[in-house]
Amino acid sequence: MQTLFIPDIIKIKIKDQNGNPFKKENILLGIKTIATHKNNIDLSPFLTDSQGHIIITKEQIKNRADIFISYGLMDYVGLEYAKPHIQIYYWGNDNLDKAISYWTQILNNKKNKPQEKNTESIMREFAKQFAEIEIRESEELNLFENSFNRTTKQRQDIILIEDRWDAPIKEKNLHPNSFN
Repeated sequence: MQTLFIPDIIKIKIKDQNGNPFKKENILLGIKTIATHKNNIDLSPFLTDSQGHIIITKEQIKNRADIFISYGLMDYVGLEYAKPHIQIYYWGNDNLDKAISYWTQILNNKKNKPQEKNTESIMREFAKQFAEIEIRESEELNLFENSFNRTTKQRQDIILIEDRWDAPIKEKNLHPNSFN
């Protein structure tokens, strides 16, 4: 039975401590889901625009979940079976350091592997898919490295808002306070 219902559109507008818009570009946020069994799924990166806003679609959430699960690091159950309680969090530098180190190592290992001769069409297709994945991973590494979060002294992640996604909804508007 489905327990987590992803809104069609999630709009996040970060506010400062006084409730005014916090207009910072490239603030890196993530969404944590809590598994009913197996393992949690962490969805990111999501970056603010110049107004401190993020608009996330259901398709983007599903895509991020598919990417997260595709690495096969652990056993996962589909996102729709997670608990309806989610957390939207600000990435602290400790976890950014870990992510950057991990992705740098992964990408370096891919570049250092010798290319095998791909004479069959299926091997060419796999090579094309792996190249596309490597481009996406490089782009994501760049997002982590150049996020606004890297310019702050905040070491730990900060939960900005907790919410329940326990019923179908078209649009969810969230207004967390900033981390400053």
